[in-house]
Amino acid sequence: MSALTSVWKKEFRDAIRDKRSVLAAMSYAFFGPLLMAVAFFFLITQLTDPADVEITIEGEENAPQLVDFLNERGVVQKQGEWAKTETPIVLTLPENWQESVSKAEPVEVTLRADWSAQKQQTEIKRVEQAVQAYSSQIAAYRLTLRGVDPRVVQPIQLQKQDLATRGSKAALIMGSVLVFIILSVFWSGMNVAIDISAGERERNSLEFLLSQPLSTWDIVTGKALTATTFSLFGAILSLVLIPIIFAYVPLHEIGMNVNFSVGMMVLMFALLVPLALLATALQLFVSFRAKNFKEAQTYISFLLVIPMAASFGVEFARLKNPILYYLPLTGQHQAFLSLIRGENVNVMGTVISAIATLAAALLLMKYIARMLKSEKIVFGL
Repeated sequence: MSALTSVWKKEFRDAIRDKRSVLAAMSYAFFGPLLMAVAFFFLITQLTDPADVEITIEGEENAPQLVDFLNERGVVQKQGEWAKTETPIVLTLPENWQESVSKAEPVEVTLRADWSAQKQQTEIKRVEQAVQAYSSQIAAYRLTLRGVDPRVVQPIQLQKQDLATRGSKAALIMGSVLVFIILSVFWSGMNVAIDISAGERERNSLEFLLSQPLSTWDIVTGKALTATTFSLFGAILSLVLIPIIFAYVPLHEIGMNVNFSVGMMVLMFALLVPLALLATALQLFVSFRAKNFKEAQTYISFLLVIPMAASFGVEFARLKNPILYYLPLTGQHQAFLSLIRGENVNVMGTVISAIATLAAALLLMKYIARMLKSEKIVFGL
């Protein structure tokens, strides 16, 4: 049995002994995608809700034709009082409606609502679209009465041909879910990395380990592989759970489809291996530099902001710089997006990104091995 395997077994056995710590480590991999799925479920349900929109129409007797048109579009007069938790959506039709329409003059219709209310966004848009449609209809009638073809005011008719596949559409919202998969390798091994570095030093067992006939490289590598094992287990948990959880999200109702094949999941897992090692090396480096367990937790909490900011920044800012394919973290993210969209993966960029990630992890581990030769690091001075 090699020294490296002995260290890995020892650290792994110690890590799984604390069941609560293991559950806490895996909770992110489970609850992150679950929360996203629940959010998407309610969002899609709201967007595809075929129920009528109930609003308050003031002065409906002034414009019965418009009211009938709104009713045909599913916008009806609200019966009863508004709930205290809702902001009333009120459409006011002026008394001069008939006069202004007959004179072909503009008529002012007022729509009062809270545009910042997330729950009412869909209802407000449906009212706006219905009123705009009726306005366009009146304009067409007026032009026809004057012998003018309504198409005259539409010199350009843009024909949209959507080439997006169901997979590429799904990538628009699945990008944020992919970020959770990537970040799972940072979260799942975090507690273990802190415990086997700063925690071990606090328990005064690090000196005993260093006194054994082992090189510091073997010790660091064994510790890194232990934490990486937990990171990869969290990644597997995310990769397995996300297709199961999102099977219950009605993405097909908004023209999207997510297909996680076994080959795709295996490739994603392979891409996460060097990233998990880099995440672990970073956490070990920070933990050994900290003076105690709590200080290590604080520093690593700040450290986790970096991959989160990078992942979410690239995702939501829609950055397209080609260098993103070659960098650690962003390279894996771009490869994941290509896989979800069903596009060809930038093989060169993905390979270089993986090599760069692995090289950075090994260099950092080498540096940590040198650090452990210092009494200042070993005793936390």
